[in-house]
Amino acid sequence: MKPLLYLYLAIFLSAPYAFPAAVQQQTCGSPATVEDACKAVVDTQPAVGYDFCVSSLGAATSLVKPTDLHELAATAARLAVSHATATESKIEELMELEDDATVKSRFNTCLDVYTDAADRLRDALDNLSARLYQKAMAQLDGAMDAADKCEEAFKGAKGSFPLASMDKDLGRLASIAHGIIVSIE
Repeated sequence: MKPLLYLYLAIFLSAPYAFPAAVQQQTCGSPATVEDACKAVVDTQPAVGYDFCVSSLGAATSLVKPTDLHELAATAARLAVSHATATESKIEELMELEDDATVKSRFNTCLDVYTDAADRLRDALDNLSARLYQKAMAQLDGAMDAADKCEEAFKGAKGSFPLASMDKDLGRLASIAHGIIVSIE
């Protein structure tokens, strides 16, 4: 019985080394660095930008270091929730300052869209916590549309779009979470 145990142990211990490192896929339990995760995200979603990814995740993980990809994905999802909520507040502030009913209506459309996005992002975080990665990705996909819908509400309006940078960042933050989850799967 002992020789069989030693054989299984030898096979088990050598299995991770049987494939070159480039072929091995990280799992949610794999050690993860912000830099490695961001490289993987940018490989599949270049619009995110490596520097944006590293600075966003790096700031969020400066006090508590995530130990695996699952924790990094959760951190990215929390960043996206926080950003969507902050954008909702900004929209409400802009609506209060606006006198033009048409512009107020456009802001109201954006507020509805961002409220929905924040809800979807919270659902994604819940699904991520439950390790329901496909459901989490579907919720993140839905939240990424918020920026486009808000910008669409301002098409044809005079002046510049007041939420452009916030819209862009929401899409990128949700994409970071999505990209990390893809690397877990």
